[in-house]
Amino acid sequence: MNYKKKLFKADRMKDLKELVERGAKLYGDSVLFEQIVSKTETETVTFNQMLERSNAIGTQLIAMGLKGKQIAVIGETSIEWMEAYFGIVNGTGVAVPLDKELQPDTLAKQINISECAAIFCSFKMYKKIKQALEQCPNVKYCIVMRAKEGFDYEAEGCLSFTDVIAKGQELVNNGDRSFIDAEINPEIMSEIVFTSGTTGANKGVMLSHKNVCATVYSSMKLIRPGENTLSVLPINHTYEKNTHLLCALYLGTTVCFNDDLKHVMQNFERFKPTFSLMVPIFLETMVRKINVESEKAGLSNHLRYGAKFSNLIRKIGIDKRRLFFKPILDKFGGNINQIVCGGAPLSKEIIKTLDSYGIDIVEGYGITECSPLVAANCTRFKKVGSVGMVVPGTTVRIDNPDRNGYGEILVKGDNVMLGYYKDEASTKAVFTEDGWFKTGDIGYLDKDNFLYISGRVKNLIILPNGKNVFPEEIEEMLVAQIAYIKEVVVYADEANTGIYAACYLDDEFLTANGVEDRYAYLMNDIAKFNSKIATFKRITDVVIYDSEFEKTTTKKIKRFMIERRTANV
Repeated sequence: MNYKKKLFKADRMKDLKELVERGAKLYGDSVLFEQIVSKTETETVTFNQMLERSNAIGTQLIAMGLKGKQIAVIGETSIEWMEAYFGIVNGTGVAVPLDKELQPDTLAKQINISECAAIFCSFKMYKKIKQALEQCPNVKYCIVMRAKEGFDYEAEGCLSFTDVIAKGQELVNNGDRSFIDAEINPEIMSEIVFTSGTTGANKGVMLSHKNVCATVYSSMKLIRPGENTLSVLPINHTYEKNTHLLCALYLGTTVCFNDDLKHVMQNFERFKPTFSLMVPIFLETMVRKINVESEKAGLSNHLRYGAKFSNLIRKIGIDKRRLFFKPILDKFGGNINQIVCGGAPLSKEIIKTLDSYGIDIVEGYGITECSPLVAANCTRFKKVGSVGMVVPGTTVRIDNPDRNGYGEILVKGDNVMLGYYKDEASTKAVFTEDGWFKTGDIGYLDKDNFLYISGRVKNLIILPNGKNVFPEEIEEMLVAQIAYIKEVVVYADEANTGIYAACYLDDEFLTANGVEDRYAYLMNDIAKFNSKIATFKRITDVVIYDSEFEKTTTKKIKRFMIERRTANV
């Protein structure tokens, strides 16, 4: 198959200002973003309003002396967050998206490292930011978004977001074009994004307009989400912002904002989207809930046989999934047909299960340092097991491949970062002498330029006999074969002589099955598991934890924390 011929047509944007202006020109008063105000009310912003408000914000920021400065943005996914972001990057200075889940001390550290002169924060974040700013003497302005009535801005030493827009709009109306006519250099730093810290280290990734626009272009060559989508992932991460929200501006799509992770399923029913971006833990939880509910209703066999029959008749061109599995699809609002998944490995069984119900799972692969997209499957084609074709405009090389073709994934392209902010040593460490970015991930490319991931370089276990063990591979098999393992991290002892598993188990399952000795019960199943895999991959012992593993805000397990905890058990 000539996969390149199946790609969608897309135009390259030279910068994000062009993207916002193009959106207003093409889609005008159509709704761009919709957010929840109450149980029954939402509010929206149109493509025209996004341009007008971001222009007003940028004009006022320049009038406040913030031209060329770093300005942080922190808060829940919101219309205001995106307006502030465009008001910064499209003519004022450098945006610094911050993670709302971080503690004040860490936020203060990132604000100071990135040398922010101002910060936009949501009202919900203000208490935390107030504590952080006590350690940030160089921040001149704190602009609060969506403050509750009665909030005393003057007493708190803050500015009102709505006042910033109003003052900026007045300047624009009086002929101030300092922001509107500002020249954008797409090659220089436009934002600093801190890595999520799965290894314990946070670095400030410097991205340019060219980097971000490269990701928008490659996303649009591969994905067509439909007219209405649901945003559930953190807005400060490049995965959600660049490959979802910015792409909506290109396509004319309406994006509805989920207000809380606890409300994801009810917001699927509320907004009835056709598409969403997720990470594996969300999909795993969804499938688990479907299985539990079908078990309780005594419909497990019915569901299993229904999926087999549906898959069988699909082979002869008859697709009745939306009819057969309507009760399941209705839980997602009834219209969902595609979910893009990235951020961590996803079980092939999860992909096959959801596909059999009528939800197409499109896997992709990226890393913050690549803005973030490197490879993705396509709305028109995919290979299950692969994270997709290397995206247009990007080149991947496998460094020092072994006899099976596996090696470290190296990347070149317009999507690759400028470097780490004020960290030359770390920047130098992740680039080869001939300019390739070293992802730290291990994988291989097939003949069609599809990428397959096997694990992380730093996680690779090399046994004394020279055998290589990819922990991620064993973890996927454990979760697939032992149903009550909810989370697992596979690791080696200090001498690399044995392989161990730290497990978090499903208490509901164990209680329902009358399990008293969890360790003995699990080790019995581990013995069965070991009998089916290569000797050198077998689990020596397990450690059982009573609480979920610590995760980043994109729900990736912080492996270093689990290994540190395990070392002390």
